[in-house]
Amino acid sequence: MTDVILGMGEVGETLFDLLVKRNFNCVGIDSVNSKSKNYSENQIIENPEYLHVCLSGELTEFTNIVSNWINKIKDLKAVVIHSTVKPGTTKKIQDKSTIPVLFSPVRGVHRRFLDDIKKYTKFISTDDKQIDTKIKIDLEKRFEKVDWMSTTKTAELAKILVDTTYYGWLINYAQITKMICEKEGIDFDEMWKFADEIHENLGNRPKMYPGIIGGHCVIPNLNLIEYENLEIIKKINEIYEKFKK
Repeated sequence: MTDVILGMGEVGETLFDLLVKRNFNCVGIDSVNSKSKNYSENQIIENPEYLHVCLSGELTEFTNIVSNWINKIKDLKAVVIHSTVKPGTTKKIQDKSTIPVLFSPVRGVHRRFLDDIKKYTKFISTDDKQIDTKIKIDLEKRFEKVDWMSTTKTAELAKILVDTTYYGWLINYAQITKMICEKEGIDFDEMWKFADEIHENLGNRPKMYPGIIGGHCVIPNLNLIEYENLEIIKKINEIYEKFKK
């Protein structure tokens, strides 16, 4: 049986390596960056079992691309979307498909992605309350530490709101306090020592580094959710960027 990874960027390549290390037969498909593994164009994949989608969720045609591949690869048991996507995307793809389409966001720091994917619980979600137990068992063998969420939208929002956006929000506060400290002529690190014991005892006063939010997670992921109040994260980051110049 074969696991197919669609999209061989950082997430797809890491997932490919993880499954191979756990002795699953894998094929990696990447038509954009020519990073396909064990696959050539128009090749018929033998005994495909699971399609793991690791394409960028920012792709305009994401839903259509995934649906087309589901139709192209025959006899799949299920599809698992690992990409960060706009809430409701998995349901749209499921509505076009006759096989289960699940959503399972990735977590981890990119420079140590493989170690983090092994370390963190893999949350998997489905809108099908009667999903085949065999599929659940299969996925739990692949990811070992698994927790199931009740709907795909719950997991889609969890990735954006609880992971990347929350992280951005915390950095924003560090940016604000850094700007105040510089305006008032006081030392940022000395001031934040006041929180050390509180955080040690209560765990709710984390000191964050006041850097400029860059990369391809926090700000881009905000574009996937339509909630105008969260635009403040971008605005504070832009203010801080100008302040640092």
